[in-house]
Amino acid sequence: PAAALAAALVCVLAVGWVGAGFVTGAGHWAPRRGACGRVGAGAASVSRLAVGDVAPAKDSLKQPLLQRTLGDVAAAVSYPYRLMRLSQITKDLVREVIEQRRAEGQPSGSGSSGASKTLKAFLPSYVKSHAAARTSPEAFREFMNTTLRLVIDSVTTEAPFEFDPFHKAIRGPDVDHYAWGNNFFKSMVKFRDSRVEGMDSVEAIKKQLDAGDNVVLLANHQTEADPQVLSLLLALSGDESLAERTIFVAGHKVTSDRLTIPFSMGRNLLTIFSKKYLNDFDEEEKEAKSARNRETVTEMQRLFNEGGNIFWVAPSGGRDRRTGDGGRFKPAAFDHQSVGLFFLMGQKAEKAGHAAHFYPLAMWTHGLVPPPEGTQASVGEARSAKRSPVAIEFGPELVAAEVGGRKGMPAAAEAAVNAHYDHLDKIMR
Repeated sequence: PAAALAAALVCVLAVGWVGAGFVTGAGHWAPRRGACGRVGAGAASVSRLAVGDVAPAKDSLKQPLLQRTLGDVAAAVSYPYRLMRLSQITKDLVREVIEQRRAEGQPSGSGSSGASKTLKAFLPSYVKSHAAARTSPEAFREFMNTTLRLVIDSVTTEAPFEFDPFHKAIRGPDVDHYAWGNNFFKSMVKFRDSRVEGMDSVEAIKKQLDAGDNVVLLANHQTEADPQVLSLLLALSGDESLAERTIFVAGHKVTSDRLTIPFSMGRNLLTIFSKKYLNDFDEEEKEAKSARNRETVTEMQRLFNEGGNIFWVAPSGGRDRRTGDGGRFKPAAFDHQSVGLFFLMGQKAEKAGHAAHFYPLAMWTHGLVPPPEGTQASVGEARSAKRSPVAIEFGPELVAAEVGGRKGMPAAAEAAVNAHYDHLDKIMR
């Protein structure tokens, strides 16, 4: 036994993995077993990084108890060294990128702009998250090199990326923005304490999509990382493809803020200007934004009529905020007209043979990149990184005939999301 223990410790020290379990919708721990193996020694592309080189602590879900216990010990002992290595790599990369851009006559993004200050404030805590998640120095260098170049290009370009009313995720050829975005937030998620509830609904959704029906996820919204959280958590049960194909209704801040644009490029989006913020524009610009919204609605109806699509929408039109009750977050009030619009589109598509199914989705994600205080947020807002558990809960389908049809659906959806969120909040706090 002593020899076996020593061998296991050597293996874990070499690998640096940690163990955990995954909570299914039924509330059972389901640890995934796996052999001790070597974490990737570098990566040639962002798509390669998608297979687990970044934040390998996530893969601890595959390990038995002994290996994960030994991994915890090894990780605690080696954390200061890993943090020192990754911090130095970050400093070197920032210097290299800035020097190269200056040599090429390009802006470096190293000035005193709001985006530059935000990035400088964000990086130290973000590097710590990778040290805690056991990203290897080689994989970290490759990933951060891509990250810094993507972000600095976005911040300094004269003409930022323009999103169509319906934007399809950019998956190459140079950068797989979808995989990169997921990897960016992977190190910040404490998978051991994270939860996915309502897997019965996930199974029902997959069958309905396979049949050519449409699905609408009516959700609360807490952080800009919500799309990536959906991918990361559903990947634990082998259902990442569901998040990968989801079309997110996205407000103008995530398509116009220079720091969020690279992440938004990796998701399927229906881009809108939220009614909550339309009054911030003058009359001429307000009309132009409203016209753009009408184009998006046209695209949305086309996608409904096409069938087999899944949509994610936050009917509140913005992120949740603290209520003041012990710092608790509470789902923001739904705009009932927004829910009604999706219901009407579903009815129109049903005449073409594609039924629409509505599901409540509660998201407990505010710990990752907390929203600012107050109800209004501006483009270029300050951001902070924090490792945190996250959780999502799918509720049973909201059947129109049972909730009062189009008139009853908005209130029923809002009540369901609040009830499922309260359940998550009780088990996560």
